[in-house]
Formats: sequence, C-alpha cells, structure tokens
Amino acid sequence: MTTIPTIRLSSPADLIAVVPYLLGFHPESSLVVTVIDTENRAVGGAVRFDLPSDPADAARLARHLTGILTRNTAQQVTLIGYGTGAQVTPVIDAVTDALKAAGIEIIDALRAEEGRYWSYTCTTAGCCPPEGVPYEATASAAATAAVFAGLVARPDRAALAHTLTPVEGPDRERVDAATRAACAQVPTLTETDHDWYREGADLIAAALERAQAEQELDADDVAWLGVRLTAIFVRDAAMTFIGRYDLETHVRLWGQIARRVPPEFAAAPLSLLAFTAFGSGDGSLARVAIERALSIDPGYRLAHLISMALDHGIPPSITSDVNCADMAGEIEAQARRYPQGARPILPEGW
Repeated sequence: MTTIPTIRLSSPADLIAVVPYLLGFHPESSLVVTVIDTENRAVGGAVRFDLPSDPADAARLARHLTGILTRNTAQQVTLIGYGTGAQVTPVIDAVTDALKAAGIEIIDALRAEEGRYWSYTCTTAGCCPPEGVPYEATASAAATAAVFAGLVARPDRAALAHTLTPVEGPDRERVDAATRAACAQVPTLTETDHDWYREGADLIAAALERAQAEQELDADDVAWLGVRLTAIFVRDAAMTFIGRYDLETHVRLWGQIARRVPPEFAAAPLSLLAFTAFGSGDGSLARVAIERALSIDPGYRLAHLISMALDHGIPPSITSDVNCADMAGEIEAQARRYPQGARPILPEGW
C-alpha cells in the first residue's frame, strides 16, 4: 500500500486527478482503492491491482482486497476502475459485495476512461449522465497539491519501471571493468584475514554520506559495493544504517547502485531499494524494484519477503517498529562467528 502526504479532496474529479501521484504513474486497466483517513476525511493511502482479464476472476480479487483492507483496519474506501465498462463493472460489483459483507464503507465507486468518469453509487437524477462527467487530471487543486508535496506521476507503469533500467554507455563500461578487477581480487583476499564485513559496512557508510550530499559514486566504489553486497551479512549491514540516514537518502543510493552495477549484481541493491521505498510509503517503486530483483535472481530470499509484504498489504509503518540500528551488533557478531557469510558470492561468469 502506498501512503502520501495529506491531500484534501472536494470532488470525484479531484480524487481521480490525485491517484496518479499516489501511485507514481497514470494507471491503465487497473482497480485503485484509496483508503480514507476517517479522522481527517482525506486520502490516507492507496493500493492498485491489474484488472483481471477474465471476469470470473473478479471474486478472487475481491477476496484478496478485502483481506488486505481488513488487516489494515480500513473503515472507508473509494474505488476507481480504469478501463471500459466491460472490464470494470464485474470487478466493482464483486468488490462492492465483498466489502459490504466485511463492514467496510464504500464512499464512492467510479469508472474512469478517456478523460471522463462515471459513478456506480450516485442516486440523484442527472448526477452522472450516460456520457460521463469530464475531468481535467492535471489542472485540479488536488493535482497541484500533490506536485507541491513532491509527488510525481509518470505516464504509465512502464515509465516508472524504466527508472531502474541499467545505465549504458561509458559509465557501464567503467563500472563493468572495475567490477571485473574487483572480482579478480576476491579469491586472493579471501585466503587472508580480510575483514569483509567491516570494510563492507564502512563502504556503505561512505556511500550513504555521498548520497546524502546528492553526489554520485565513482566506478570503483560502485563496483566494490556491488561485489560486497553479494554477501548476506554485508547486505544486512546496509539495513542497520536506516535511521542514521533518512529513507530518501537510502532510496537515492540504492537506486543509483541498482542501475549502475552489472545486472548480475543488482538483486541486493534492488532489494534494499525496495525495502527502503516500502518504508517511505512508495509501494509502487518498491514493487517494480522487487520485480526486477526477482527477474535477476528468482530465488532471492529478501526480495521474496518484501514481495510477500506488498502482496498482503502490510502497512509501511511496520518498518518503523523495527530498530535496524540495534541489529548492527548482532549482525557483526554473526559475521565474526561465521566469516564466510561476509565473503562475496560472485555470480557465475564473474
């Protein structure tokens, strides 16, 4: 589920206009459910699903959504289906029945298509004409407030995923060459008393300092981070810096590293990016990061755990209950006890 700064809405058109900023992209063929902050009467978060290609799957989607909302103690929601009536109506009907049975109030249920919307709940004659109600997605006060809050709406989900596309050109060549050189040193260093854990943690701290200053790392530092993060203990050490550096800094760093390391090394930084994006309330970025991580390493355990949290609608606030800094001593003790866990595990071919 994605959380956002409080943005007050005065009409269905405002709600439709602000949804792309909640998600980070303009949705298509989607069901978007916004959870209402009942105390402030404002949008408190959103969750998006692809519309099922088979209307018979609408009931399954409705059960899954109801489970998520129930676990998050949602009391009031709005529904927006993006697509044709044939695509949206069976889903809205199934979800409406399931939510009513669960005691969750539906403030409004809408369908949006090509700059017009229709309401499934309006009962006043003429409130929703057959041709729909036109709306302007970018000119509303709600959209302006979202932009002012620093939110971005990309053209579609593919554009959001594209922000994690590996870099090309001279930087790719430099980082690849530096990674080859680093990998060549690993066997020799592993035969010594090389302190992989401490050096990895120190490199992460230095990288976070650079990210906090909005500076890019040089190719050698990117390469060594990519190599060291293949070790589980070193990757876990990165999480212990949450709190010492704000989540925006973590998102900036791990997004940069995920794009610049050779793709075979990207599962760890992508998972760290997903974890910190999830914690900051950016569920859409977390989701596309996890999808790419699993496309690289389908068995990557941390990516699977984050994916399960997203699938089950676990609220981002759960991460604030974990004091990651307090884990540092235990992780380091484990690295001392089992030093092999702090040594790089290089991808095949490297």
